[in-house]
Amino acid sequence: MSRALRLLAAETGMVLREKLTWAVLATLFAALLLGAHMGAARVDAERAALAGAAAEEARAVATARETFARYAQPTPVKINAWQDPTNAFGYMTQFLTVHAVKPPSPLAALATGQSDVQPALVRVSFGSSTVFNDVAYELGSAARLKLGAFDFAFVLTVLVPLAVIALAGTRLSAEGDSGTLRLIAAQPIGPRAVAGAKFGAVAGILVAAILAQAGFALWATGAIRSVAGTTTTLALLAGTLAAYILLWVAACALVATLWRGAVAALSILVLAWTLFTVVVPAAASLAADLFTNKPSRIAAIDASRQVQDAFINGSAGPRLTAQWLNRIPGAAERADLVEAPEIKRLARDAHYDAELDAHRESFRTYDRQIAALSRWLALASPVTTFDFALQGAAGTDAGRHAAFLASAAAYRRTLRAFFEPRIVAQALNPVPVCGGCQARLDFDAYDAVPRFQPTLDLDAGRDASLRALAWLTAVGVGLALAAWVRLRIWPA
Repeated sequence: MSRALRLLAAETGMVLREKLTWAVLATLFAALLLGAHMGAARVDAERAALAGAAAEEARAVATARETFARYAQPTPVKINAWQDPTNAFGYMTQFLTVHAVKPPSPLAALATGQSDVQPALVRVSFGSSTVFNDVAYELGSAARLKLGAFDFAFVLTVLVPLAVIALAGTRLSAEGDSGTLRLIAAQPIGPRAVAGAKFGAVAGILVAAILAQAGFALWATGAIRSVAGTTTTLALLAGTLAAYILLWVAACALVATLWRGAVAALSILVLAWTLFTVVVPAAASLAADLFTNKPSRIAAIDASRQVQDAFINGSAGPRLTAQWLNRIPGAAERADLVEAPEIKRLARDAHYDAELDAHRESFRTYDRQIAALSRWLALASPVTTFDFALQGAAGTDAGRHAAFLASAAAYRRTLRAFFEPRIVAQALNPVPVCGGCQARLDFDAYDAVPRFQPTLDLDAGRDASLRALAWLTAVGVGLALAAWVRLRIWPA
């Protein structure tokens, strides 16, 4: 054991004296700082957008209150229904300003994930009917999206393996090319001890250096402002990063046992990196599309058009409105309400929701299926396994977004349940207003309008990190054992 430790210490000193080691670590550190900075900037932009939405909501309520006070005075000016926030129907359809929001998690800066192509907030309104909940979202620059996000996860999942290959890819192979390996083999020491010292030294240096650099980069850039509730997840991610580094070191050791020389070893490792970074994720994406039945947005839009056309231009409108009224106590006898704009609108929206719910549910089901299938397909590559763990910890994964859209749809139903009874009650028994007042003045419960309650499942990030840690550890151990078996004797 003492001989092995002395050999490990000697190899560690040799690795630390190599200029390549410091060049690789310095480059990686710069990339980590840039990735953390980009992540922090993205999170700050998301928080600013959410703050802007909250300010917009507050301004809308303040404007409605001022308008109520102004409209409560007699005036000869006619006030149209679409200009009247003092009526529940007018406020709901024209003035209501509320959002469903997906606030960034404490670890959101770790990975961009789906956040650059999916909304962090959705305006919930009743001005128009649509099948989709995310139609008001602007993706931004198409050119920027095509380039992809340079973030902290990109550095850890894509660049760290290259750093490992640069430092460990030619261990043993370079000695074989130079003839030094024959001199080493002539000594009373086995190949396992030599390989263990060489690759162990690189592994120890890389794990310690990269963990320290990653932690410093996140601290220095302010990418993580609070670790409350996330300490376990961070610890698991640190272990996952270490397992990821060791996996690639084990891959380098296994390739070295092929004894094909340094150039061949580097070629094999770079090809493996390309395979698991580009080819396997692309194949997994194709497989996800193949094994799931993606519903057609065009078909859903066409169905929406047909339902609206049948209600508005066909004979179904009055009949469906009368049927909708019949379920309301005291409304069946009021035949005049069938032509009331607010009643027609409520009946129309209820009909739309019922007719289009199957399409909406098909998209929700697809989102859940693709998120679940992607988690399994990600295991085909260590790169995607680690990347999905980072996305899960950051709360930028597809699963969280699917849950967010579902909660946004539920919030819209909550708002409808709030306004509908008030609108019907006002239609059945209009509130008298002051003489000369043109507004209806029968709604001022602006503060009582339900607010969206965002949720954040911190356990999901912990579970994703734990799964990745277990899988990467298992794969790394398998590669290390394969290399250990092949290192029984020195090559002939």
